[in-house]
Amino acid sequence: MLSDDRGVGISEALHGLAHDPVLVFFSLLTQIADVWFLFLLGGVHYIVGDKFLKWGIDRRRGLFVLGLLLTYVALVGVLKQTFMVPRPPGAGTPPDIQWIPSALQGVFASISTGDGYGFPSGHALGSTLVWGGFALVVGKEKLSRAWLALASVVIIIVSLSRVILGVHYLVDVVVGVGIGIVVLGALYKVTDHGTAPGRVLVFAVGIGILGLIQGVTFDSVAAAGSVVGAWIAWRAVGDLTPAHPSNRPEVVASLAIFGLAGGFFALLYTLKPSLLVTFFGATIAVGGVVGAPLVGNRLVERSGER
Repeated sequence: MLSDDRGVGISEALHGLAHDPVLVFFSLLTQIADVWFLFLLGGVHYIVGDKFLKWGIDRRRGLFVLGLLLTYVALVGVLKQTFMVPRPPGAGTPPDIQWIPSALQGVFASISTGDGYGFPSGHALGSTLVWGGFALVVGKEKLSRAWLALASVVIIIVSLSRVILGVHYLVDVVVGVGIGIVVLGALYKVTDHGTAPGRVLVFAVGIGILGLIQGVTFDSVAAAGSVVGAWIAWRAVGDLTPAHPSNRPEVVASLAIFGLAGGFFALLYTLKPSLLVTFFGATIAVGGVVGAPLVGNRLVERSGER
């Protein structure tokens, strides 16, 4: 199953039948499970909390979703380094689509290709953990069938997109979804239905340390720094962080801090500095995200006292 020909013909057929517009369409769809999008999904809901009208959640459950993202980032690196199975041939070569403007060719190449090891699919694993986790907690007092159905559709679409784009075999995405379901179910139960997010952060720290034991690379160091930063910050401010934002200025201030922290993290990935700088930079960036609601709250309180 893990050999280079693990596609058993199905994956190759789906990729071969996809015409240019289909490839572009699924290149865009696959972004709803990319790390940047999942980071926004988890981070914004953690900060905005129940100020979202119909899909708001308290901040502890929002941090549970964000913790699932951090778990995914650390876990997928460990799994891929464990199996070290290559992607399908040509996964790193973008489709030659002439009608895409030259200014967008680089972006299209980035979103339509894959590099590194291919088993299991990170997008399938990440969409299952984060979208599935969000669906489990957004229903507040009871599970929402509508949100669970939406999450299922997203997971299927994302998994299908990876096969159609030719960056994964079918077995890669099936196993990715399967692992995601098992891990999500366990963490949902351990965290008392997402209300004790510190526990998922502890699990993520353990996975991050395991990744460093496997190999000290930029990705493993960044993942470890991220989970450590989130865990330390929550240990420091968890009891002080309001479960619900009190007003709109607090939300705006917290989102501004979130944006600065996220931008700093993106800068780290762009510059790829030394491993030591990467670790502490990721720790500060993600710690800043976790601390953003409390800092925003204090800034608004101080401005109101003047």
